[in-house]
Amino acid sequence: MKFAALTLTTLALGTSILSADTWTRASDGRTITADLLAFNAETNRVTLKLSSGKESTFDASILSPDDQQRLAQFAEEEAKRIEASKHGRMESLTPENGGGHKIHIYRPPGYIDNSADSKTRPVVFVYHYRGKSQDIVEHMKLTADELGWVVVGVDAYTNTKSLEDRYDERLAQTKAAFACAQQAVNFDPNKIVFTGMSGGSWWSFQSTAEIAPEAAGVISHGGWMGNMYDQSYPRKMAVAIINGDKDKNAISYETKDTNFLEKKTRAKVRAWHFPGGHVMPTPELTLEAARWIHETKGF
Repeated sequence: MKFAALTLTTLALGTSILSADTWTRASDGRTITADLLAFNAETNRVTLKLSSGKESTFDASILSPDDQQRLAQFAEEEAKRIEASKHGRMESLTPENGGGHKIHIYRPPGYIDNSADSKTRPVVFVYHYRGKSQDIVEHMKLTADELGWVVVGVDAYTNTKSLEDRYDERLAQTKAAFACAQQAVNFDPNKIVFTGMSGGSWWSFQSTAEIAPEAAGVISHGGWMGNMYDQSYPRKMAVAIINGDKDKNAISYETKDTNFLEKKTRAKVRAWHFPGGHVMPTPELTLEAARWIHETKGF
């Protein structure tokens, strides 16, 4: 049953805010079941999606006092959510079946959960060779704040005695972390980047093959591919390699990894060097590399 006075419109407002709720017209008590798509407190205009699939926008004053109060509460909560989005926010979660390891999510300023914009955001998953991914999350905040990337730190990865040691266990826990992040935060699945330090960089490459075959890029800090050239890596990634100029082990693999990525996967690869050994660069240098990926992949 429709309200006779409603004006039907066609709006692309995305996901409903309240699903299959009952709304009552004040004048005669007639009801409809519809999804709430939007409410503008300044204009007092509300948009509902009717059971027929059509969308209707009208003045909220025709609704019952209870419905108007619900809308006012929604507007207040939405205002708080928008205010909170003005600042970067951290959240830590423990994924199910993740071995007790946490993930750490950083939402950059301007990010609003479940908004249309949030679903277009790039995301970077980060690994630390000792499982201290929050350290890398902090490092990536400069990048996130400028480029609007979401950052997800994954504690499940740590270096082991060899690349093969506990590979399946680490992979299963990382997949659990990835699934948890997908449920907790919105991002564009075609704008996924991985990064890490040392072994965390190796795991970043493995993640593109094992977890996110649609991955757009990798930022490798002091790492390499571990001679694992038999994996099915994504094609046409943008790969940024950042090494200290005294990091002999990492630098020794640069040419070999670059040749493989460019010839076998048609990746675009660029290397940066900084004064130092097997350590992280400045956040500013990582930001420079991230900008290159952002522009190269058209984020």
